[in-house]
Amino acid sequence: MSVHFLDNSVFQDSVSTPRMRAVFDEMAVFQSWLDVERAIALASGELGIIPRSAAERIAAHATMDGIDLEAVKAHGKITSHSLLGLLKEFRRVIAHDDARYVHWGATTQDIVDTGMMLVLRNAYAIVEEQIADTLRHARPLLATYRDTVMVGRTHGGHALPITFGMKAAIWLDELGRQLERWRAARERILVVGIVGAVGTMASWGDQGFALQQRAAEILGLGTPIAPWASARDRIAEVATLCALTSGTASRIAKEIYNLAKTEVREIEEPFTKGKVGSSTMPHKRNPVHTEWSIVLDRLIRADAGVALEAMGVENERDASHWKAEWVIMPELFPMLSGSLAHLDATLSGLWVHPERMAANTRMLKGLLLSERAMFVLAESMPLPEAHETVYQASVRAFDNDTALIDELMAEPGVAGTCDRAKIEDALDPAGYVGVAGEIADRVGARIDALVK
Repeated sequence: MSVHFLDNSVFQDSVSTPRMRAVFDEMAVFQSWLDVERAIALASGELGIIPRSAAERIAAHATMDGIDLEAVKAHGKITSHSLLGLLKEFRRVIAHDDARYVHWGATTQDIVDTGMMLVLRNAYAIVEEQIADTLRHARPLLATYRDTVMVGRTHGGHALPITFGMKAAIWLDELGRQLERWRAARERILVVGIVGAVGTMASWGDQGFALQQRAAEILGLGTPIAPWASARDRIAEVATLCALTSGTASRIAKEIYNLAKTEVREIEEPFTKGKVGSSTMPHKRNPVHTEWSIVLDRLIRADAGVALEAMGVENERDASHWKAEWVIMPELFPMLSGSLAHLDATLSGLWVHPERMAANTRMLKGLLLSERAMFVLAESMPLPEAHETVYQASVRAFDNDTALIDELMAEPGVAGTCDRAKIEDALDPAGYVGVAGEIADRVGARIDALVK
């Protein structure tokens, strides 16, 4: 029986991806715990802490094959302990006296924290791959629409002309920074947590550091300088990375959502044959992908907040904070993966309507270029006076639904000093996009370097 939307067989692909769900599958998580037990045993055997033959036997059986999950579950109901049931089953599968060396010197949090890092390493790789793929798939937008003029909007209203290539460049530049953040944080986050009961590694005598280092090498994780059982900033950081990346996906999705509204319709997410927008209105083309990115962002940011709250661990260990991570991490990454999948589907197949963009630049009958008109007037009058003149003409143009050029030429101070043709030329949107094209080029080169 499924309760969480992530496990709902009908809807789970709307909020996550199969690859990421597989990373956090319970069997994968339990296997990560056995992988840690295997690494500790092998390192202990090499260092002479336990017999090498016992270490090899433990390592050979460190697989979920043969583990009875129902027995693990039944044991947990009796002991209320998260790991002992699995350890009991593991020892049963080994079926040899060497099983007494399983978990030698380790504590539960060693296994769960380090296992979590193994899981996160796999999840981390998927996120990086998804971001890089989206950047590659969206990269052509920068060249194709480098000089496609559209309305630039501030505070929800028309401001000045830009190009769609520039707008897409700003999206991809931000997404590129998220990829850089993930890459930069990898070594800091992905480390083992093998430190013993309170972090002193006393159970391994004077070989604690050596055991930790060797186990880390076996697992392919980094080695921390100090214990982090109570220092949960690594988990909080990766949760925050999820929220930052989701925030970028949501911002892009919301802008596409708004620019796809019927009255604007400059861009829209792809609409494939057979897709149905409404059960009662056959004409509807609802923005499914962008809506999901926006929805998932709210949930991801909420979980990231829980991770920040979980930093308040007491003393050397505190499960009242720690166990919150067990709930949110299998939500954060699958939902982020789902959000990125929706973003990729949107950007890789984005429908762009240059003719609508052009039409919308003419909607205000010249008011979109009021700044440029002001600078033309400023050639023959002080800038403050030019601003006031264009302002008054703009007010009348708004109120009367007239053209800015007509209202300007009605001003005595303009008609007598400025040529109408020169002002009309200044009101061409294509002539006032500044370095928009170069911005698209610069970001394109940066994306090429990031995902080469």
